[in-house]
Amino acid sequence: MLVAQYLSAQEAVSDSLSGWKHQREIGLLVNQSSFNNWLAGGTTNFSGTLNFDYNITFQDEVWLWTATADVALGYAKIDSEEFVKKTEDRLAIDAVLERKSNKRWKWSSSINLKTQNTPGYTFVEGQNNQIERIKSTAFFSPAYLRLGVGTSYRKSESFSLQFQPLTARVILVDKVFTHSIGPDDSYFGVKQGESARWEAGASLSMQAKHELVKNVFFSNTLSLFSNYLTETKNIDLDYTGTLDMKVNKYLSAMLELQLVYDDNALNDLQLRQVFGLALSLPF
Repeated sequence: MLVAQYLSAQEAVSDSLSGWKHQREIGLLVNQSSFNNWLAGGTTNFSGTLNFDYNITFQDEVWLWTATADVALGYAKIDSEEFVKKTEDRLAIDAVLERKSNKRWKWSSSINLKTQNTPGYTFVEGQNNQIERIKSTAFFSPAYLRLGVGTSYRKSESFSLQFQPLTARVILVDKVFTHSIGPDDSYFGVKQGESARWEAGASLSMQAKHELVKNVFFSNTLSLFSNYLTETKNIDLDYTGTLDMKVNKYLSAMLELQLVYDDNALNDLQLRQVFGLALSLPF
C-alpha cells in the first residue's frame, strides 16, 4: 500500500499593484494498494485527488473586492472493474464587491459560479451482466451562475455575511441531455429541448473560519437561495464544514462534510463526507 500527500501553500502581496493580495494552495493525494495471492482478500486499486484553491483580494479607501476559486478532481480505479470512476469533481468561483463605510452593514454585490470539470456517468447492469456506462453530466452541464445585489456584514477576515434580496440565477445545461427527456420531466430544472432555466429570488451567503484550539481550524460556508417565481418555500441549500487539524509536525487530519438540497436536481438531501489523514515520519 502506498499513500502519498503533497501540499503547497503560498501567500504574497503584490509589490507593483498597491492593494492587491493573493494566496494559493495546491494539494495532491495519491493512494495505491496491490494484492497478489493474498489469502486474507483484497482488491488492487489506485486513486488520486488534486485540489487547487486561489484567493485574491483588492482593497482601497472605498472598495473591498474578494474572489476565490476552488477546484478539485479525483479518480479511482479498482482492478476488478472496467471503468475509472470519479471520487471528486468541483469547480467553484466566488467574487464579492463591498463598498466600505463606518456602518456595520455595507452595500455589496456578488457573483457565483458552480459547475464540474469533467463528464459524470451512471453505471447500470446491461445484457450478459455487463456494466454499462451512461453519460449523465458534463462540463458546464449543469452550471449554476448567480448574480446578486444587497448588503453585507464583515466582522473580520474570519467571518462575513451577504444578504441579497435581488438575485438572478440561471441553470445552464447541454441540450443533448434535455432532448431525450419527456415533456413533463426536467433535467436539473431545465425543460425538454431547452438549455437554461432562469430564476429570480433572494440569497444568503456566509463564510466563517475560526481556530478552535491551536492548529485546529473549523471552516464553514453556507449558501441559501429562494426563488420568487416558483416554489418560494423550497430553499436551495449548500453547506460545507471543514475541520483541519495539525496535531504536530508528523500528523495532520482533515474532516469535511457537505450538505446539498436542490429540488431541481433531486428532491432529497445530498450528503458528501471526506476524511483524510497524513502521517510524515523523518528518517
